[in-house]
Amino acid sequence: MKKELGKVLIDIAKLVIGGVILAGLMRQDIPPGFLFIVGSVVSVLMISFGLGFISWAEKDDKNKKQ
Repeated sequence: MKKELGKVLIDIAKLVIGGVILAGLMRQDIPPGFLFIVGSVVSVLMISFGLGFISWAEKDDKNKKQ
């Protein structure tokens, strides 16, 4: 379950990055600097939590096998 949650968070981070790029290309009323800062922070957090959950799941699996 934790591993799947980690993968979902990484997928969401990819979608956020794509959304930031598309919003930047579409020239919305959102200031570009704000858009890229918020998108970067959200993406980094999602990737960090995703990798953390995957690592946590692998440690649990390793401990169960012993």
